[in-house]
Amino acid sequence: MSKRIPIKAAKELADDFLLKQVIIVAWDGKLTHVVTYGKTLEDCDQAAQGGNFVKKALRWPESLMTEPSRVKSLKARIKELENEKLFLAMARNETLRPT
Repeated sequence: MSKRIPIKAAKELADDFLLKQVIIVAWDGKLTHVVTYGKTLEDCDQAAQGGNFVKKALRWPESLMTEPSRVKSLKARIKELENEKLFLAMARNETLRPT
């Protein structure tokens, strides 16, 4: 079995060719590999969505659909801030108004 393709390889491709997003789909004779990279957080998310689209087309199991760690971290931070806002409002005995 071949080695996993590191995200670094996709990043190097992006850097070498001035690309914002890279989706690599490769076949080693036994397994299909899908690797994605995006320069910004938005590019990263979009490239991952594109990679997941390819995986679905190739009938990969849902458990192998991924979300970039940068996107997961941002979502976790947003949730943390929302909880903090709710806690502060409750501490002041206020009701939150939709923004």
